[in-house]
Amino acid sequence: MKAGYTLPHQRSEDGHNGQHQRRSSVSAESIAFTLLAGVILGLLAGYGIDRLVGTVPIFTLGGVFVGFGLGLYVVFLETK
Repeated sequence: MKAGYTLPHQRSEDGHNGQHQRRSSVSAESIAFTLLAGVILGLLAGYGIDRLVGTVPIFTLGGVFVGFGLGLYVVFLETK
C-alpha cells in the first residue's frame, strides 16, 4: 500500500476515514440574509423611483426582481 492511502474502513492519523467533505464558509443564514437584503433594497429603490416619477408600481416590481437577481449573484460569488 502507498503511504497516505487509507481504505474506507481505516482511519488515518488525524481521525478521518479518507473521505473529505468540502465545507463552504457561507452559512445558510448569510445566504438568506443576502437574498432578503437584495429584495428589500430593490423594493425600496423601485418604490422611490415610482414616487418620483409618479408611475404605477412598475419600478417597484422591477426593483424586486433586480434585487433578487443581484442577491443571487452575490451568493454565487461568495460560494464560488
